[in-house]
Amino acid sequence: MFSPSRTVWRSQMSKGIYSPHRVSRITCIVNGLLSEKITGFLKELGVIVYVENGRSVREVTKPRPFNFPGEIVSLRNTPVDIFRFTVPRENSRSVINNLIETAELNTPGRGTIFSQDLMEFSKEQPDVDLNFLSETKCRDYSDILLYKLSCVVCVLSEPGSGEALAKAALDLGICVPLVTFGTGNYMRDQLGLIRITISHEKEIVHLVMPEQDSESIIRILIEQSRLDLPGRGFIYQTPVSMGLPDTYMKIGKQKYAATIEQIIAAIDQLKSGTGWRKRLDAEHQERKSGKSLLPQDNCEISIISDEDRIDELREACLKVGATAAVSARVVPITGKIEEEVTSAMIRSAVNVPADITDRVVDMLLEISTIRDDTTDRIHVLDSPAAYVHTLK
Repeated sequence: MFSPSRTVWRSQMSKGIYSPHRVSRITCIVNGLLSEKITGFLKELGVIVYVENGRSVREVTKPRPFNFPGEIVSLRNTPVDIFRFTVPRENSRSVINNLIETAELNTPGRGTIFSQDLMEFSKEQPDVDLNFLSETKCRDYSDILLYKLSCVVCVLSEPGSGEALAKAALDLGICVPLVTFGTGNYMRDQLGLIRITISHEKEIVHLVMPEQDSESIIRILIEQSRLDLPGRGFIYQTPVSMGLPDTYMKIGKQKYAATIEQIIAAIDQLKSGTGWRKRLDAEHQERKSGKSLLPQDNCEISIISDEDRIDELREACLKVGATAAVSARVVPITGKIEEEVTSAMIRSAVNVPADITDRVVDMLLEISTIRDDTTDRIHVLDSPAAYVHTLK
């Protein structure tokens, strides 16, 4: 299978200037009340972590007053912290096991964790404290970890559209949506006077779902969010090597001995995956005929850099031919006490067509400061499907 990130790896290795690192990026999303536990563990682990704020969205069901038939359904937003960091691929499973145990993520409602294999350019090879990792005693959670997942990111320009899309995801029973905020400059320069109606502020919805349903669900979300119109936003998918998504999507009175989330988790474990959940492809088979709406073999290039430099890096990507970009503020945390880090950093995710990925990476490496700054990062991750409206 063609992989743009592997092409970048081979190209950079042959040039011999920069050596990309094969790493796993772990994303851990937890309620703010659990953040201190996660932070303490990661500091002991000795990794550099980038923390972003967001909110998880769940559906709350209540009976109508005065015993009237029916139910009242509303959405509840809960503040969460998103921890992102990279580790050597051979250590990713052990780190995930420890984080699941530290925050009890095997209990629905506590949070989501997943790992993605990618190429990283950084000053130093990402590493972990193996002595600390070997001393920690925790259970092996391989029996409940899920594989062949996808992370779908939808960047929306309309105010309030993030909550509407989160509601659609909950209705489809996908996962607990994560909503974050950022800024973007997608297509503004191409839209003439219309650009004044498009805000730089973006709502970003993150969904972790079974890989086999991802393209069908993306098509539904494109329709519901009207992403086929100029300036409404863009959506793309990236692969997840393993993870444990939060399935506690609906809050309400429990009618049975087990919740539906517990039943789903039990079947996932029995079936050793999520393949049994496949249900949308047949419904949307007609739409798959002819040219696909979703261009294949894109890349997500994530740039983490100082706030003063990120604009130059992102604009350079767009000039080379990147199709869309969105940025958010992150706070770096390092386990090395003697090392100073800036408190203001930006993570910018840029969607790049496969045929120019190597060129974009070359340009970023030329103008970035990853040789000098320990906290700067460039991540290259495959994006098997993406939808960005283009002007003809």
